[in-house]
Amino acid sequence: MPIKRGELDVPDISFHEFVWGKLLEYGDDVAFVDCSEDDRAITYRQIYESSRKCAAFLQCQGIQKGDRIAICAPNSVEYIFLILGIVGSGAALAPSNPFYKKDEIFRQFHMLEPKMAFVSTEALGLLKDVQKELPCLKTLFVIGASDDYCTVDEILQKSDEANLQNVDIEPVQDIALIPHSSGTTGLPKGVVLTHRNCVAALCSEDAPRNPDVTIYMDRPMYHGAGYGSILAYSVTGTKCVFEKQFELHKMLRAVEKHKVSALFCIPPNYIELAKTDDVSMYDISSLKAFIYTGGQLAPNIMQRLMGKYRVAFVPVYAMTEMGSVTAGLIPGIEYTSSGRLKNGVELKIVDHETRDECPLGEDGEILVRAQKVMKEYFQNPEATANAFDSEGWYKTGDIGHIGEDEDLFVIDRIKEVIKYKTLQVSPSELEMVIFRHPNVADVGVVGIPDVQCGEVPKAFVVRGDDSLTEAEIHSFIEENLIEYKHLRGGVEFVAVIPRSAYGKIERSKLKLMAGL
Repeated sequence: MPIKRGELDVPDISFHEFVWGKLLEYGDDVAFVDCSEDDRAITYRQIYESSRKCAAFLQCQGIQKGDRIAICAPNSVEYIFLILGIVGSGAALAPSNPFYKKDEIFRQFHMLEPKMAFVSTEALGLLKDVQKELPCLKTLFVIGASDDYCTVDEILQKSDEANLQNVDIEPVQDIALIPHSSGTTGLPKGVVLTHRNCVAALCSEDAPRNPDVTIYMDRPMYHGAGYGSILAYSVTGTKCVFEKQFELHKMLRAVEKHKVSALFCIPPNYIELAKTDDVSMYDISSLKAFIYTGGQLAPNIMQRLMGKYRVAFVPVYAMTEMGSVTAGLIPGIEYTSSGRLKNGVELKIVDHETRDECPLGEDGEILVRAQKVMKEYFQNPEATANAFDSEGWYKTGDIGHIGEDEDLFVIDRIKEVIKYKTLQVSPSELEMVIFRHPNVADVGVVGIPDVQCGEVPKAFVVRGDDSLTEAEIHSFIEENLIEYKHLRGGVEFVAVIPRSAYGKIERSKLKLMAGL
């Protein structure tokens, strides 16, 4: 039986109109602070006015509904109002990773065919090379200083929001955002999020405004966790301080200076926070919560953080294709879960092979249905058809189960599960157990082929102490896990576990390290 938490009343308006209305409610309060730029701040009203100026300027440049415009830049104050400016002009935003290599950017742009791109000074050379090979990319605008290109500052100076023309938006059909999926099941794909998807996602952020809350965020704004968060903070009136890139001492200074009440980071950053003794140099007494996504925290790391900082843990379950956070922790429920569903979200668990619905507590594939779930993959009907079942349920590709109190427990990715004979072994479970060993600094597990067993698990381990041996790891696993989950593929000590910018273990690289 599917579970659902509450109905969601989604207004029939465009995404930008919805956010603009919220921004005016909060007026001259500070919305965001860029710690990377000497604490440069922007108010809700300034976001409103700047985004409308950008939208008017883009319309004057000939942008029409359905065009695509990219942003290829790290976190900045400009990024925030450019999102709304691009969408407000009638175009669809295509966020792009500024740290991509040329071939990666070219592949994305060749598929989406953006007419224009806003680019940071650091990524300008890369985009100039891409532009030479893509006739569709007509114009580059620079975020920062430039003698050769029109800059965002110049756009704000020369544009008048009085020239902004209303765009006739059909919320259910018209596209607002086309972010890229992470490509865990093949090459990255364009995820089509309509205006209705985006408004529904923001409506599901149902927390009342608390002007005393300040959140620190280091998630990249070109990623769903980043742009999704800044939009949610904009409509809930939550002050956010952010960095271009995580660095422990910079974060601790920001917490002290801005009286940050909650951190939003990825698990590796919290692991670093758990292991450092440098927190005594800063006043971080304002901290009340650690929010995280993109992976699980091992129980021993959680316990160490809880003992050290005495904060609440708020894991969230999200995915680019699901529009935003689908489940999140609320006070009083088990912190080892991913929380409970957001309003307006339906969820069920099915057997991956038979597609029959699983009973309560039994692991299966997580399916989701909601107004905020993507419309489709961009110009990819085959991938879209494979992503949804006949009743419109989105197949997440994640394994998990529902607890007795309707808490959601996410276990692993289906394609990452190791098939030992006929049994399933979760790499994440093995990693969490190995992480409990006091002399382990980091760990990643993959399955390697075996003639007799199909696959067997192998662990790559970063030593936290040079005395750690392979035998100790084997013994630790054998003490804590059933026989079929033992490390028959062996243990290999490495200097670093490859992780993406979002903190996820890059298992494809681990497999290359294993010679596969």
